[in-house]
Parts: sequence; structure tokens; C-alpha cells
Amino acid sequence: MQVELRHLQVVLSVAEAGSISRAAIQLRIAQSGLTAQLQRIEQEFGGPLFARNPAGVELTELGEHVVCRSRELLGQFDDLLETSRLLTNTDQPASPVLVTGPLGPVVAMLACAVRESLPDREQVTSLERTFESLNEVLRSPEFDVGVVPELAELAVHLPAGLMTRPLVEESAFVGLSSSHPLADRAELRLAELAGQDWVMPEEKLSGLSPGLRLACEEAGFTPRCRHTGADLATALMLVRSGNAIGAFYPTGVHSPGMVLRPLVGNPLRRKLVLAWRSGSPVAEVIDHVHETVVKRYQTLVHGHPVYSQWQARQQAS
Repeated sequence: MQVELRHLQVVLSVAEAGSISRAAIQLRIAQSGLTAQLQRIEQEFGGPLFARNPAGVELTELGEHVVCRSRELLGQFDDLLETSRLLTNTDQPASPVLVTGPLGPVVAMLACAVRESLPDREQVTSLERTFESLNEVLRSPEFDVGVVPELAELAVHLPAGLMTRPLVEESAFVGLSSSHPLADRAELRLAELAGQDWVMPEEKLSGLSPGLRLACEEAGFTPRCRHTGADLATALMLVRSGNAIGAFYPTGVHSPGMVLRPLVGNPLRRKLVLAWRSGSPVAEVIDHVHETVVKRYQTLVHGHPVYSQWQARQQAS
């Protein structure tokens, strides 16, 4: 067997999924078929690329080398395709600019900034809910620009050829019913919420679900998650009714009947970076796009009473 680009993509899929079974689902092939294919690929490379364990697979030293070089090669191949299309299809209509990222106002700000900077280009926005789907869009040759969360617990891999720049950092607050006994407090300690029922969001890229669990464990308890997989509207309704509490990014939430309270130590936060393809038309206006999104995010924060007051206390301390 001769190793081809599609085989390198198989190796990357298994590495990113961390499990042959999960990779098989994403690739839409039988697990047994993927296992056999992976074994043939490993034979061509001269040794095992993955170490199997009960939780899934981990890269061996050889596997780390192959994955690193594969990302470079696939990125170079995507760039080759893109530049070739530019040379051979000069008379073809320009493809739409693809904007992507997690749910929330920051991606909406990015989409608006791109449209204002490139008013003559068509544009599409792809909102992603899982790191698997975001990884897929980032690897696509159609990708132009997006918002990418930096979370230790989420495996978002930036392919070779993508440029990045820090964008904003968001802190999550706890949402409580206005009638909750702790609603009149200006700030809460996470340990005080050990006996509460939580609602957990369905959206994975927020980082709130795994991040909350880790933060609660560090505070000495396991969160009692009574409501899981909720969309934002359902989560807000459960909180307003007093049936649960939840974690939210205040910039994307305003709901009568609910109060937002910051946590001491700010344990729930995520960094968002701006990522773009170097050959994208957005690359020519990226400075303006970045500046516009940052300014509008700051305006949104300053217009949120709880968030702006909390930021002022943070800066003063």
C-alpha cells in the first residue's frame, strides 16, 4: 500500500477524536474497517502511531511526528488547490467569504465587520456547536475567518496556514432566579453553590459544561446537573422559574426575572482568538476587522451593568 493524502487525514481524524470508535463515526465508516486501515497505514510508517488504552488512543512518539508533518502537508496541499484555482478561474465569480465560530455575539460582530470591510463580497456564516464540527470547517479550503475558543478541555486544532490573533476574553457569571436567597449578593463563591441544581447547556464550544465541572471539583464538590442539553432559551426559563441555576456569559444574556452574579476568583472564563486563512480576501482587511470586533465587544461590555461594574472592581483591585 502507498500512503496517500487521504490516509494522512485518517490519522489526523483518529488523533483529534482520541478514539477509533469516535473517529469511525465522524468518518462514517465501520470501526472494524477503520481499525484495519489504520493498521495498514502504521505498517507503511514502520511502527504504531497510537497506543491503545481503555479510554481510547494516545499518540506514540512516531505518531506525534506523523501527525505534525501531516498537518503541514495537508495545509500546503489546501494552499496549492486555492492558489491553483485563483490562476485558472480568474473569470469565475468569487466564492462567498466563510465566517465561522461558536454561538454568541462575538461571531455576529465578526460577520458584520467582515461585511462592512468587504461590501462587494458575498458572505455566509456557519455557527458551530461542537469542536468536531469547528475542526472540520477550519480544515475546509472554503474557510476564511472565524472565532476560535482557547480551552484546555476542548481539542480545537488550527491547521497549518491559518493565522491567529487574540480577540477577547470572556468571563462567565452564575444566573439565579430573582427570588433566589443568594440573588442579593454582589459576588458569590462557587463552594456556596454546592447544594444547587444546575442546568447545563447543549453547546460544547462555550466550555461551560466541562469548565464548570472542573471548577466545582477544585471547589470541593461535584455539580448536581439535573438539566442537561438545554438550549439558551430553555436554560433561562429553568433559571427564572427557580428550578435551577446556570453559568452564562453576560454579554449574550439579558433576561427579566434572572440576575447574574460574578464568582470570586473568576474560575469560569475562555479566551477567543481570531483565526483566518492567509490566502483569504479577509487577510487584506484583517486589522480593520479585528479592531472593529474588539471595539464593539468593549461597547457591549460597558453597556452591561453587572459586567461593567465587575470589570471596574477587577481593575481597581
